[in-house]
Amino acid sequence: MIPDEKKPVPWGLPPLRAEVQKRRQAESSAHSQGRSTCPAEVSSQDTKLDMDDYYEQAESKGYTLLQPQRRPDVMTLRRRMIVFLAGMVLMVGAVLYIRYVMYDPRVIDPSTFSATTLGTSPDTLEAVDRLLRAGLDQSNTIAWDRLAEMTDMYGHRMTGSKAYDHSAEWVVKTANAQDTNLTAYTEPVWVNQWTRGSESLRLFAPTRDMGFIQLPLLGLGNSVGTPRDGIEANVIPVHSFDELHELGNANIAGNIVLYNFHYSTYDAVVRFRTRGAAEAAKYGALAVLVRSITPDSEFHSIHTGSSTRTTIPAAAISPADANMIERMHERAQTSDHLPPRVKLVMNARLTENAKQSANVIIDLKGSTAPEEIVLLSGHFDSWDIGVGAMDDGAGAFLAWEAARLIALSGRPPRRTIRVVMWNNEETLQRGAKAYFKQHEHEIGNHKFAMESDIGVFEPWGLTVKADPVMVSTLRNYGADLIKILGAGNITSPDVEGPGQDIAILCENGVPCAGFLSVNPENGAVPGGPHWEDHYFRYHHTSNDRMEAIDKHQLRRSAAALAAWAYLIADL
Repeated sequence: MIPDEKKPVPWGLPPLRAEVQKRRQAESSAHSQGRSTCPAEVSSQDTKLDMDDYYEQAESKGYTLLQPQRRPDVMTLRRRMIVFLAGMVLMVGAVLYIRYVMYDPRVIDPSTFSATTLGTSPDTLEAVDRLLRAGLDQSNTIAWDRLAEMTDMYGHRMTGSKAYDHSAEWVVKTANAQDTNLTAYTEPVWVNQWTRGSESLRLFAPTRDMGFIQLPLLGLGNSVGTPRDGIEANVIPVHSFDELHELGNANIAGNIVLYNFHYSTYDAVVRFRTRGAAEAAKYGALAVLVRSITPDSEFHSIHTGSSTRTTIPAAAISPADANMIERMHERAQTSDHLPPRVKLVMNARLTENAKQSANVIIDLKGSTAPEEIVLLSGHFDSWDIGVGAMDDGAGAFLAWEAARLIALSGRPPRRTIRVVMWNNEETLQRGAKAYFKQHEHEIGNHKFAMESDIGVFEPWGLTVKADPVMVSTLRNYGADLIKILGAGNITSPDVEGPGQDIAILCENGVPCAGFLSVNPENGAVPGGPHWEDHYFRYHHTSNDRMEAIDKHQLRRSAAALAAWAYLIADL
């Protein structure tokens, strides 16, 4: 029911408009009868008083009053906003502090140390701390600068070449002249000498202006050459050894086999490069062409590498050219197109035991157990294309820089730190075999061996082949200390082997580890999808130059390796 405007409102609302107007008329009449106060002021004040009286009376009768809304003060709103924003800033700051300071895995916190680290000598921990901090010194680019100087001066380091010998001499001379407490020397290694010679591949194409397409290629290491006039034959593409066997002698004999496989991982397809020629020779093939082992499909992406020497020549071509030849072959099966036909010329030569070359060795003598050795290594030889900056100049110079940092850290560790730059890793591992033979009587004194030969990028950690106690010790050190450079992770040889050159030491009881990095393209870690892709884009190509190596990543990796080596050498 709508209340009568003449009756008082019982539920505590302000006066109705009609009542207010009536009172104002009465007040106006009073003013006209002689009051001196300004009508507007009187009306305003009296109305306010009437309102106040009304609220007092209503409240005294027990009514619940609904106070009129008042517009908030602007300054009050600003103060509230400032307080709110300040609170948000404090809250975000607290979250960031907890995430990146209190629980940052790269901050060393002694309160969280394992029993392994707590039981380590304070002198050792102090030296390791200095080594880890050296990784953060942006001004130190010595390892990269040295590698650049050597490769700029001498180029590649193909086993048996003069460039290899000149480069080895340069390292020995530089280390002895510039590095405190390091002693550099060489040990003899007898090596074969394989030379590429001139090589060409012509794909016949009658519809082209020249009548052919000149395809770039790289002969595979250790391969035999072709006759002087080359080999001309049709090309039969296959995708697997099973397919090769199914085609058999009837289809393969007198032709050239092309291995055009799908790249998944390096380990899954490298067999076509190493064994492809030997397998095809069983069925009468005249030669083999191998799709380059790379995740790329770029036209100029051609990768060489070692091949098992057999009676027929082997060469690598780009993935794009391999695909083109296969398309030509498929058209010829269903139409009047001609099958793909090529002329291959390779003037490769191999001389067995051609010369005495060398491994490069750099020693930092241990303080109390110098006869015991912790070995750091990378291979020194490269292919004859590019300059071998990534494979494996960076690995060899990583070990050298780690030893140099340890020599500068103060007290030498208990055991000797030995750097070995291996000869002939790319084909027959003659350097590793020569070292083992020369040091066989003291293999028991080799307490640990490490190698880097899968690229040096942002450091990640180690793949370890050792007894459970050693693995546990290294895992604790990594989690407590080496994490400061992101390099404290430990994995097993199931993910990646320790290294080709130290394999002979591992097989003879020496605990071993391989130094691993993060993929700089996508952040993939060892064992993750596409982890190796970046490395295999440059691997065995003319693009393996200094631009493939980041000087600051190399420094951080060297500092991490130095810290690992010092901890092991001081056990």
